[in-house]
Amino acid sequence: MPIKTPIITEIAYQTWCINEFGMDAMFLLEGTEKALLIDCGTGLFHLPALVRSLTGKPLVVALTHGHVDHAGGAFQFPQVYLHPDDVPMLDTVTDVSRRGYAAALLAQCDGLFAVTEADVLPRSGHTEYLPLREGDTIQLGDREVAVYETPGHTPGGLSFLDRRERIIFTGDACNMNTLMALGGMGSGNDRPKASISDLLATARKIEALHPHYDRNYNGHIGYAAMVDARPMLEGLTRDAIRLCEDLLSGAVVGQEVQNPFSGTCLLARNNTMQIQYSPEQVR
Repeated sequence: MPIKTPIITEIAYQTWCINEFGMDAMFLLEGTEKALLIDCGTGLFHLPALVRSLTGKPLVVALTHGHVDHAGGAFQFPQVYLHPDDVPMLDTVTDVSRRGYAAALLAQCDGLFAVTEADVLPRSGHTEYLPLREGDTIQLGDREVAVYETPGHTPGGLSFLDRRERIIFTGDACNMNTLMALGGMGSGNDRPKASISDLLATARKIEALHPHYDRNYNGHIGYAAMVDARPMLEGLTRDAIRLCEDLLSGAVVGQEVQNPFSGTCLLARNNTMQIQYSPEQVR
């Protein structure tokens, strides 16, 4: 029977992964005073109601980045934090782009979910977008979440380190299939793109934080028809470092592929890591 509701998995104490029908993974962290929602998904269901079913604490909402599958449901909240460099992407997060993304992902789900692109909620109301940068911390009471700038997938990518539960939430900044050729998804890709050097610095930063976390969750845990809630492989950031270094030195050159979101681009891979990028990003 097709799944009718988002998949909720408790991955640690007072910590939930919310799988939005294979579109993306959101994370809810609760402390003694407040709760933090990391990312807002595409917007296929009433997210505030689901959050309220898990916690009654006052809520802080923050985005790892500004793409449609992470910022699409942000309109359901009065205030949302994100890095200023990704604010220009928000004008591409339209009802049309959200429905298009939902259709593309659901086509990969083999009928697993009982939703269609027609279920994408229409945008309404007004959301205030507030700046969030490296060095900021989000205080939840007995739980402090540190913010790190991790550009690569987008110029303003952010990651969130929860030292209490020893988990880092890295969005799409450096995952096993890091898409760098996207630019402003759905806008003709005319937005600025980060460089391979940016991704290398991000991978090194995440790896350097390894003494403070045991698990690294990206923004697509449970992607498409996969319904697991496992963290990324422990050695992935080290593979990312090596692949970026090889691309910058010329030791590796990607092969041309077609990406459904960015069109023609180059793909390079090693071990657990692959990067899809444009030639001008090798700098």
